[in-house]
Amino acid sequence: MAAQANAVKPDMVRPRITGNVLDLSTDPTLPKPRTQIEVMETGNGLTLADRKLFNVLLAYSWDKLADPEAPLPPFRASTADLRRAIGDDTESNNVRLRQSFDRLMQTLVRFPYWSEADQQLKEGGSPLLSFRALPRGSGYAEWEFPPKLRPLLAKPGAWARIHLAICAQFSSKYSLALYELLSLRVNLREPRWEVSLDDLRESLGCADKMPNYAHFQRRVLDPAVGEINELSGLVIAYQEIRSNGRGRKVEKLLFDVKKKSNSELVATARITEFAKAPVGRAAPSTNGRDQDTPDLEDGRTDRERGPAGTLGLIQRVSLGVIEELMAQYPDVDMQAAIFSWAEWAMRQKEPCRNPSAAFRAWLEKLHPAASAPVRLTPEGSEPPVLSATAQRALQFLTGEPYAVRAKWYRKAQSLGAPDMRAATAPENIVRWIALVADDVTKALRV
Repeated sequence: MAAQANAVKPDMVRPRITGNVLDLSTDPTLPKPRTQIEVMETGNGLTLADRKLFNVLLAYSWDKLADPEAPLPPFRASTADLRRAIGDDTESNNVRLRQSFDRLMQTLVRFPYWSEADQQLKEGGSPLLSFRALPRGSGYAEWEFPPKLRPLLAKPGAWARIHLAICAQFSSKYSLALYELLSLRVNLREPRWEVSLDDLRESLGCADKMPNYAHFQRRVLDPAVGEINELSGLVIAYQEIRSNGRGRKVEKLLFDVKKKSNSELVATARITEFAKAPVGRAAPSTNGRDQDTPDLEDGRTDRERGPAGTLGLIQRVSLGVIEELMAQYPDVDMQAAIFSWAEWAMRQKEPCRNPSAAFRAWLEKLHPAASAPVRLTPEGSEPPVLSATAQRALQFLTGEPYAVRAKWYRKAQSLGAPDMRAATAPENIVRWIALVADDVTKALRV
């Protein structure tokens, strides 16, 4: 018994990021520590862009923060890459980026702190960032995290698996904040969260705003719940808990949160897995297979391939390939098709090494008489003559993921582009690129 009591516990496995942080098409995820989610906003609070930016900065720096004592130079990333990673790729300067960095340096994190001098547990406080440097024009941004926060980042206790592609799509900072708070709880034995209205307002960054519950519900709560249910891998609902006194005032809310089913994920996430593991706690490793050892056949690691299973295969199919196939097979229910293919592929003896090519081949074999790719003009008609600027913009957008192409098409629509079927397919971008060519090339220069 004594030997068992004195046995050394295995080191806790630090959660890892997945995907390419600066490429949203890879569905990058961040294991965000609870202390970085439950922050105390000061001044005018954080904006949606501020919250998105901090997630990207933390994810980009995550691996090097594993050792809390290691001396680290400032982290660096291209300002253009940072803007693109938070879905702000239409901006062509660093003004908003600089403002976001400054607000992050003014926002406090509260955490338990053990004082060696007093031998006492206290409440510690620190800004999210301790340093930033940005160029006046194009170049690299630099940033650092406060020394007192680094132990919490190196060995997080509770954390939530945050999907940066989802974060980039949110249109409200309240949606993003509530998504993170509920992602902390979705894997609990009882995934429910009872919270007072005052605490919820503070957590969402609107403690001094909309004291009237009806206004808060209409402008903050219900839009956030609706956006999370629409865009993320979570399904949430809430109940009002009222006082027993006169007027039956709403005092608390009880949130219920669960993961979406497979079919709901496919419908919600455009055939991309967003919520494989939304939350976790540090735990000893139970998997004997090294996630970072390259496979002898294709040279890729298990971590690079992403999660296993049907949804893991779906996640690994390129969105660009899906867009092309949707244009080529307009009468096929692509969501149902890719799910059927993934289930079929999982039953095969050999593992799928290239899901994008495998899905394309499977679909072409199933539908040999497919129509040609959707075009906006009759066959044989000449495409519009493009200027050098438009040609450069076209070359750039053709290689970008769907989300970027769709964003620029929406801007082109605001400038007069008509509604087009499969407008973001590479062969159709030429029909509207001239309307946004100048803006696209300006973004490329920064």
